[in-house]
Amino acid sequence: MLKIQFRDGRSEAVALVAPGKTIGKGAVNDIVIDQDGVNGFHADLQVDGDRVILTDVNTQNGTFLNGEKITGPMDLKAGDILTIDGVELEISEQEESAARTLVLSGAALAELGGGHWLLIADSGPEKGQRIPIQDGMEIGRALECDISILEPSLSRKHAELSVIGDEAILRDLGSVNGTYVNGKKIDEVSLRDRDVIQFNKIRFIVSAPD
Repeated sequence: MLKIQFRDGRSEAVALVAPGKTIGKGAVNDIVIDQDGVNGFHADLQVDGDRVILTDVNTQNGTFLNGEKITGPMDLKAGDILTIDGVELEISEQEESAARTLVLSGAALAELGGGHWLLIADSGPEKGQRIPIQDGMEIGRALECDISILEPSLSRKHAELSVIGDEAILRDLGSVNGTYVNGKKIDEVSLRDRDVIQFNKIRFIVSAPD
């Protein structure tokens, strides 16, 4: 995964994840350059799989890649330098770090006991952790989620688990990168024993009640 950051270190690096990022003077942009020569919406960074594509949004002063003014969409790679109104931004590789999953406490697990649907973490340092599924359980990047996964590719509120009668239901909450069960992108699905739930690189195995 690539990231972009100001070469002068004025702010933290921004991970380039789908669907992409925008650069401009306006505060609504992901990367803000508050200078007179920068348009409100100046350049677009589209992320499509492993590709990051830079496009200038028909600006008067232009967008420069490695010292050359771009005239159309350009693929970016680590080491590239973008220049907008004299401000330089560098493209580099995002260091891969194992996502950390914040799960229910051990006390909560003990109180629930057996006879519950479970998620079993199948990736990261928490691999093997058993998480009882409770009704209305949210999964996402936000710390207030019941299962908070500190992984940039997840949406803040990514998916929700519900228990209705004897069924466990998984519902995607309109996430950017999608929720997958057994390799298929889902909107809502009734889970079965041994189903594999995947959020990008993060995997869980479903365990049905005995």
